[in-house]
Amino acid sequence: MTSSAVEAWRQSGVRTGAGRVADPADGPIGTVSGATLGPLIAFRVSGKPQTLRRTPPAARGQRAARLKLCLQLDGAATVSQNGHQVRIAPGLMALYDAGRPYELRLEGRWSCIVLAFPREALSLPDNVVRQAMRHPHPFGTGPGAVLADFTAAALKQRTSIGTSAGRLGEAACHLIAGALDRSEPAGDEAVADLQRLQVLRYAREHLSEPGLTHDGIAAVHLMAPRSLHRLFEHEPHTVTEYIRLRRLESAYRDLTDPLLGHLSIARIAARWCFTSQAYFTRTFQGHYGVTPSAVRRAAGIS
Repeated sequence: MTSSAVEAWRQSGVRTGAGRVADPADGPIGTVSGATLGPLIAFRVSGKPQTLRRTPPAARGQRAARLKLCLQLDGAATVSQNGHQVRIAPGLMALYDAGRPYELRLEGRWSCIVLAFPREALSLPDNVVRQAMRHPHPFGTGPGAVLADFTAAALKQRTSIGTSAGRLGEAACHLIAGALDRSEPAGDEAVADLQRLQVLRYAREHLSEPGLTHDGIAAVHLMAPRSLHRLFEHEPHTVTEYIRLRRLESAYRDLTDPLLGHLSIARIAARWCFTSQAYFTRTFQGHYGVTPSAVRRAAGIS
């Protein structure tokens, strides 16, 4: 597989629509159809046997930490990353990190659904995510089946989803978390992961409350603030950072919602506890690279 073919597949994952993917050296290598759902990109791909590799330089060039989940529909696939190999057949799915080198070997006449999304969108402890990458997960029954049906319906309706795309993407990320949160590490780490899940769930459920703080969450969960800090010291984000990121995502969703077009940017910022519009604008632009007003104009809301 040439580097141009790998790039063709990569580019197919960031656009919507449908079509064929070709390698200039080898000709057609597969077909792709995709949909962008807010923070999540879903695409269905199929093709002939091939191996895709993300090299260390390409991984370092990844602008943001994104994970991918491959749901195997036909054929077989093996994901190799971090010294682990996960083989999936139809009805199984595998999680891997697009920000780190990996190899994906696709066998037979294969087809799969691939979901790409920000790491933090899962709201799962880092240990749970690492464990989830080490083995396949079923999507024929249970939470995985709900995720598979939801994704298939979203791809089928991609041209008529409209302004609901962002909310559907958030829902899909919650479904992914539910389908993956089935690993059970032993001992003290299991207890710590459960505590982290409880804290993150509480934070999500109270995002719009101004009193949501690190110390307040610690008190609710009968911990000292220092104990809560230690609980998250090896996670990608502290509790305070997690709250800020989730609030920014909620504000972004509201800014692009036509039903909330009558609300000013300051009002939307205040809904998510940003009492200073200047601070909100700086923080928003620092995270997304664009201003809130630019996001609104791009969404066609004046």
